[in-house]
Amino acid sequence: MKKLLFLLPLLTLASVGLNGCNQDKRARLTYGTLIETKAEEIVYGTLASKASRGENLLIAVYQDTLPCGCWSTFHEILDKYVEEYQTKVYYIASSQFSDDEDTFGLTILKETSDPTFALIKDGKKVNEYIYGKNTKPMFQTLSGLRKAVSRIARDPQYFYVDQAYLDNALFVTKEEVVVHYIWHFCPDCNDCFPEVMIPYSNKNNFSKKVWIIDLAIPGLLIDPVTNEVNKNYQGYIDFLHDHKMSYYEGNETFGYDRGFVPTTQIWQNGELKDMNVYFNDAVEKNEAGQFYVSRSYYTEDRVKDLGYTNEVLEGKILTEDQVNISTKGGVESYSWKMDSARLYHKPIMEAFFDKYVK
Repeated sequence: MKKLLFLLPLLTLASVGLNGCNQDKRARLTYGTLIETKAEEIVYGTLASKASRGENLLIAVYQDTLPCGCWSTFHEILDKYVEEYQTKVYYIASSQFSDDEDTFGLTILKETSDPTFALIKDGKKVNEYIYGKNTKPMFQTLSGLRKAVSRIARDPQYFYVDQAYLDNALFVTKEEVVVHYIWHFCPDCNDCFPEVMIPYSNKNNFSKKVWIIDLAIPGLLIDPVTNEVNKNYQGYIDFLHDHKMSYYEGNETFGYDRGFVPTTQIWQNGELKDMNVYFNDAVEKNEAGQFYVSRSYYTEDRVKDLGYTNEVLEGKILTEDQVNISTKGGVESYSWKMDSARLYHKPIMEAFFDKYVK
């Protein structure tokens, strides 16, 4: 059985046909990191969430009830890979998998201490290696692991950063930076990334890295005293102003209201040059009973200053089937359905990437 598993990566590569094909069909790894130097251990629920979102990732499975030197060595190699190649790498204990749970195609060894290493693409394993005589180089050396990964996957183009890393680049060294601001639990963010950003990265080679910063952390969106979400926490307000996401005390040209996520910006020489806001529109009903977009980043005045689109969404008339209608206390409220709003916001964001990233 193991011999067949050892051959799996080679068989998969043969079907890909890298030689003689103009299109590189290797999986594009989803996330990189500019701030981490170690592989990340995750639990089953986290893996399931990543798989359901369509994240392409590298993951090792180790036998936590039968520890061995081979895993200790490989663990060190994984950490070195993260640091050297700025790529997110995950590992998970075999005990995280119960007999009735989806393994996403991963081989879960129960009676041997051998670690495994796999590529998950679109929610399922597409390549897998098991520690053994024929695979030792990739489990024991950084160069061996890099060679194996390079055969099956392309390096990521989205990279996690933190505020210290970002602010140094924006305000001290004043680099050219494309940065995407999120909250990890934000519904709009969790639509934007799998529906727009992952497909775009899979299809295109970027001319520059796109940085991702999660603002839903203590000291920003999370009040460090109460440990609760607080949009009015001063640290968060200051961040929105300093990074010109907010119209108030921030940037009247590009800032949007109090500042929203997901927002994507390009900075050059310490100045904000352009900005994109995904979703975050408001919907109301006019006197004629028509639904319309009453607030949007894409106004007639603002698009004059944007370098990537002239699409105006504010004032757009919507049909009833494009609108969510809810009632509370006898008062109706409205919102633009994601599937409908995405038809307009996706090409706008892709136009931003076409101009500044592609």
